[in-house]
Amino acid sequence: MNFSFSFMLIALRAAVSKIPVTVTLAIFPLFIGLVLGLLIALARFFKVRGLAFIFRWLVTIVKGIPVVLLLLVFYVVTANVYDPLMSALGLSLTFKNLNKAIIAVAALSVYSSIGLSEVFRGALASVKKGQYDAGFAVGLTKFQVLRRIVLPQAIPVSLPMMCNILIALTKAVALASMVAVVDVMSAAVITATSNYRFLEAYIAAALVYWGICLVIERVFAALEKIAARAVRDTAL
Repeated sequence: MNFSFSFMLIALRAAVSKIPVTVTLAIFPLFIGLVLGLLIALARFFKVRGLAFIFRWLVTIVKGIPVVLLLLVFYVVTANVYDPLMSALGLSLTFKNLNKAIIAVAALSVYSSIGLSEVFRGALASVKKGQYDAGFAVGLTKFQVLRRIVLPQAIPVSLPMMCNILIALTKAVALASMVAVVDVMSAAVITATSNYRFLEAYIAAALVYWGICLVIERVFAALEKIAARAVRDTAL
């Protein structure tokens, strides 16, 4: 079968139309992961009694689970408990009418939180112990040291890995089709189901993902320059 450039453009248009879905399903887990990942990292870094042990094992376990398995587990569990839960709450909502994108966001948020917790833990460790001691010496509380001294230095260090996490999330969204979410990948593939021109569809989807990842890299490169400038101005 000859390669059809015209059909690739058809698949490309279908894929482009779902860029907002893919970007949304990557951005929301990133922001959720930023909050939860930072809390997990702080608990482990400062060895909070009880929580540090729990989070250490949680991170170890979840890191070993493929993203596709997380998605399927969240889908199956939600399908089994959603209707009984809504019924117990006296609500007429059913799993059939649930927006499946919520399941994808929840599963990817777990993946993002675990990955970012490791990123933040490494960034916190990059700040020299003398910085903490200096803050305590001038009478700052642990929270003030964290907010005024440590995080302003740790966040810029973590930006490159945040970029990698967001790119990984963007590509992981392609698996969301397994839980009935139509994104860039599945939109392109759907166009090929009638004529089996999957090569053209895959290439079209790859071009879209390449474009999205290129934009993400450029945005984070700009953020790194801004953060580096802010740190330099603070030091002066």
